[in-house]
Amino acid sequence: CEGTTPAMLSIAAPQADGDTVYVGGEALTYSGTEVYATTDDSGNVITDGATADNYNIKWDGKTLTLRNATIKKELAYDQNTPAGSTIPGSAIGVINQSGDAGLTITLEGTNTIEGVSYGIRVYAPSIGSTNLTITGSGTLYVNSNQDPIQVISSNGNAALSIENVKVTATSSYDNGVTVQRGSSETSSASLTVDGGSLTATAQSSGVSGIRLLFGTGGTSDGTPTVTVSNNAIVRAKGSAGGITSNSSTGVQYGTGSNSTGGIVFDGNTGTVYGAVTLQEDLTIGAGESLTL
Repeated sequence: CEGTTPAMLSIAAPQADGDTVYVGGEALTYSGTEVYATTDDSGNVITDGATADNYNIKWDGKTLTLRNATIKKELAYDQNTPAGSTIPGSAIGVINQSGDAGLTITLEGTNTIEGVSYGIRVYAPSIGSTNLTITGSGTLYVNSNQDPIQVISSNGNAALSIENVKVTATSSYDNGVTVQRGSSETSSASLTVDGGSLTATAQSSGVSGIRLLFGTGGTSDGTPTVTVSNNAIVRAKGSAGGITSNSSTGVQYGTGSNSTGGIVFDGNTGTVYGAVTLQEDLTIGAGESLTL
């Protein structure tokens, strides 16, 4: 949330015995061997009986693979755990207090995260940058009470990248997607969608579909960026605006180095950036307009 230090789910900093990621409240620790888990209809994450031939979740220390996974559990709050060392309330997340925090999620099939306080969160509270990449060939639906997707750095860059997958993020009380860079004037906040789509919806008052923040509060110099390519589609809706920022320069839209562009719906207004091939399943909703 803007101007606050969030409490989050954790991936520990690299350790001698491997890296740990918490998914659905369960700790998956990589120690040179891939870790597998299944999910049931109630959204529980279960490691017993999961194998390379039978899994919905796979963790290899760097990439988290979701394959037709359903996650409805979050990391429970523990009053004995020091503040800032874990990320309670989140379904999936990463935190690094001594450097960069990054996570790559590969999607296969249809994946769902719902019934949790927070969805996917990546957080560098001290000196590092943050990066979340969601890629693969599948889909992901995240429906949470607070931020479904949140990428935050206190002092460095913050970047969210969507590659060739369909991601839908819906929040009941906060921004649909938040990307917040650190207080350094040289750091950046960026959203990149290369193929596929990102739909971010905020249902409460005073919040945005996509919020690109600079610093921990107030306005700041610098230009947040939204880059679309490979016929990507971004849709963002919220009572405070579709895509908003506290930057004094506003959001810069572009197509990057890809030869094709994409479409961005900021609220009900859609704009084509670059050369785009309109897909047959493109829908212009009631009250929406598309500028060519």
